[in-house]
Amino acid sequence: MNVSSHRNCAFVFVVCGGKEYIKILNFSIKALKKFTKQDIIVVTDLKRNEESIDNSIIIDIETPTFLSNHQASIWLKTSLHKILPKERLYCYLDSDIIALNSDCNSIFNFFVPPITFAKDHTTLSYFSPSAVNCDCKAKNETANAIFEQSVASIIKHPNYPPDYKKKEIRKIIALQNKINTSLYELFHFCFKFFLSYLVGKIKISNDISINVREKQLEVSNNFPYPILTLYRNRIKEKAGYTFNFIKRQWTKNNQLAILPIRCNHLQQALKETFNIDVPANWQHWNGGVFIFNNGSYDFMELWHNNTNKIFSNNYWKIRDQGTLLATIFQMNLQKHYTLPTEFNFIADFYKMDIYPHPKIKNQFFYGNKTIKPNFIHIYHHFGDENWDVWQRIIEILKIPI
Repeated sequence: MNVSSHRNCAFVFVVCGGKEYIKILNFSIKALKKFTKQDIIVVTDLKRNEESIDNSIIIDIETPTFLSNHQASIWLKTSLHKILPKERLYCYLDSDIIALNSDCNSIFNFFVPPITFAKDHTTLSYFSPSAVNCDCKAKNETANAIFEQSVASIIKHPNYPPDYKKKEIRKIIALQNKINTSLYELFHFCFKFFLSYLVGKIKISNDISINVREKQLEVSNNFPYPILTLYRNRIKEKAGYTFNFIKRQWTKNNQLAILPIRCNHLQQALKETFNIDVPANWQHWNGGVFIFNNGSYDFMELWHNNTNKIFSNNYWKIRDQGTLLATIFQMNLQKHYTLPTEFNFIADFYKMDIYPHPKIKNQFFYGNKTIKPNFIHIYHHFGDENWDVWQRIIEILKIPI
């Protein structure tokens, strides 16, 4: 299909509720209008909204009154197959999905029946604490905070524990992630590490230096950050934490000191609620962007029914992605084609290795890779003017929030 000449396509948003959500939607609509001539449709329940929607095509649907605004939005989203006119190809977008260039229109060329999503940026076990009401996230965050506070009381460094909102900390964490995922970066760091023993402060990247004599990394504006392994003897003596150089992990009593935020409770809930078995390491689909048409009816209807089912189950959080996962396996679509990342580039504020390319305006780094997104999915901190990713978005779009 040549979208440039195809008039039977449309973009669709869904929103219900508070001013903050309408404000985000209006920004994303304004961005999309810069790059597309396709229709943009907003489906909503107008009586729930606290602010007006800046769009010419609005479909007002009355939602069940017993639903919260959040539930009503999900109810509408999973009902689009019964709301929208037939015989068109639609691209649904969450309100925090922002178009960055005219290539966003080519997304319609990637439709593969019965429905087409993009993959999420994580796997099932990492998504689990966000999908069900277990206490794993709180427990792991508490354990991690205990480690950081214990270490902070020993090393007494002004920038530890780290404040992840500071751009200097984010640059250092991004470097650490590269070192942990690339043998080249690891060997490069080790070489500079030992060289710093001899000569003192030495650059290891464009804006980060290592100073072994001072036991710290330094960002270009002289922002210091401690190298914890150089305090390992004191940390072991006073707090009992040991650093494993092979695994590059801190442990105590043979247990990890810094715990990943992950669990198997979603896996168990999928089995108990829907009687399906999903591997813990499966990279599920993300519900923020998908392409569908009238042939997607059966998938959408099952997704809608699954979602209604968990609304009455307090163990499940109010989300549509866990039920999307269930629907995929119920329809045996786990190997179905998924969209290229460029059409749903998930910029997670808490993933420090996502940042703008310093020289190429429309590209971003994701770890050791670069990507030119057509749609960027802002995951946390929408509109945060201190976030370099958001600063780049505004630079590209030249529109205020």
